[in-house]
Amino acid sequence: MLDQVRQTIRRFRLIVPGQRIAVACSGGPDSVALLLLAEQLSSELGCTLSVAHFNHQLRGEQSEQDEQFVRQLAASLQLPIHVSTADVRACASQAGANLEATARRLRYLYFFSLVESGVADRVAVGHTADDQAETVLHRLLRGAGTRGLAGIYPIVENRVIRPLLAVRRHAVRDWLNGLQQPWREDASNRDLRFLRNRIRQQLLPLLAEMNPRVVEVLTRTAEIARDEELFWEDYLAPLAAQHLHRENRKVRVEIALLRQMPPAVARRFLRYALQAVGEGCFGPKPYQRAGVPLRSLTGGADFGQVQRLLALALAGQSGNTLSLPRDLVARKEFSSLILETVDPDGTRFAGFCYPVEVPAVVSVPEIGSSFAFELIPLETSQAGYNGREENLLDRRVSNGPLILRNWGPGDAYQQRGHRKPRKLKKLFQRRRISTIERQRWPVVVAGDQIVWVRGWGAAEGFVPGPEYKEALQIRERKMGRGDRD
Repeated sequence: MLDQVRQTIRRFRLIVPGQRIAVACSGGPDSVALLLLAEQLSSELGCTLSVAHFNHQLRGEQSEQDEQFVRQLAASLQLPIHVSTADVRACASQAGANLEATARRLRYLYFFSLVESGVADRVAVGHTADDQAETVLHRLLRGAGTRGLAGIYPIVENRVIRPLLAVRRHAVRDWLNGLQQPWREDASNRDLRFLRNRIRQQLLPLLAEMNPRVVEVLTRTAEIARDEELFWEDYLAPLAAQHLHRENRKVRVEIALLRQMPPAVARRFLRYALQAVGEGCFGPKPYQRAGVPLRSLTGGADFGQVQRLLALALAGQSGNTLSLPRDLVARKEFSSLILETVDPDGTRFAGFCYPVEVPAVVSVPEIGSSFAFELIPLETSQAGYNGREENLLDRRVSNGPLILRNWGPGDAYQQRGHRKPRKLKKLFQRRRISTIERQRWPVVVAGDQIVWVRGWGAAEGFVPGPEYKEALQIRERKMGRGDRD
């Protein structure tokens, strides 16, 4: 078994000489064996060890006894120990979340914190080949594709490593028995209310009757799937760099590109785009070269959701939307598919409305812009319908109260040179301005009439005439982060 662990470490470069490795130890057989094996190999590997224990407080006094057992084991090996405690049940209840998922999330957040704080370079955990097989079956039953069938990775985000991934669970126990090394048993591992335990105790033994090497088959399937994922990453990274267009908190995908792609590529491309907007960046980085997807612990859209997303792009109506995991929403806008993050509380844009007294500079943090209103000398070449400056208005509008606000449904506006007003909605549709952008579109109102609209300028009847020497100029400037704070 020592040779198996050594080979896994070398194959995936799990430990580099000089690194500090915190071995996660729950007190169970797998983690105890991992700690003892790491202690035997530490000099050969050139690494320094410590022990990490996370007390979930799920089993009352037994949880406290687990912690004491690990503390004593660390002391016997003369290794420093790091311990963290959390009331996992209370956290899961407050969040309305699954107990197992909450325990795993909090445990890994603790492991990651050890790396981020500089206590360790990597954290080693004791997952075995049997854990890999159970994970593959678990995800298969839930309908996973190759990404899910890739199972658990040797390295997670360059911070968590799994040196026992090629070792069978029964071999671990035999090895510990040979050393007369005790361990702690977690009674919850026998609770058949949990699907993973039913897979472990009922399904896998049944499959082993049909194929005694079923664990080896499933672990090989996971390895093949991981290689597939690495191929797709290398294939999609340059495609995404060329065709994913990032705009603030959203990513734009051209639907014509999706139509040209085979379904398998289109689905993968959309998954990549979802990951990009969810992480706030994109490029050839979502996978470490050791074979681990970033954000692998945060979940994402499943196959059905990606299929619905593709259907929205290819067959949906412009303006249709689709809600997705991780506070993402997809929206079809004419020839584009927009993927963006939304506020977790689901609040809608409340609008803005500011009075204007010329001269003035009006900040509108709701859209990240400021607007300067000032009277400027009017040259003859600027006056009239043929003037190039669309943001100049008849100076007389500055005498009365002006309102700078966002567009609202039903707003009408008469363009220069047109005989009658038209609904702004029609003008937005012509320029393919999205519903979200329309809600934030600035207009200026004098009395009950819109006299200026961003992108279209002064309304008919409010263009400065040649008889005036001054005109009201409106200038928009994008605000920096400091301007908005």
